[in-house]
Amino acid sequence: MSEESKNTLTFEGTEYAVEDLTPRGQMIVGLVASVREESSDLQVRLSILRAAEITFSKELEDILNDEVA
Repeated sequence: MSEESKNTLTFEGTEYAVEDLTPRGQMIVGLVASVREESSDLQVRLSILRAAEITFSKELEDILNDEVA
């Protein structure tokens, strides 16, 4: 027989089974997970945007320097 693994969370050092939480508690666990995932995605997006800004700034610098020369 195989035993199903339970989704758990640890809060302030205590482990809880998500299925034992109230429906509201389960919903909040899902929301926190979604927020963390979106935050991670936004960090990646921000890194890409910063790299693009640096690249475009360097290209603009090259263009401006060529115009002066």
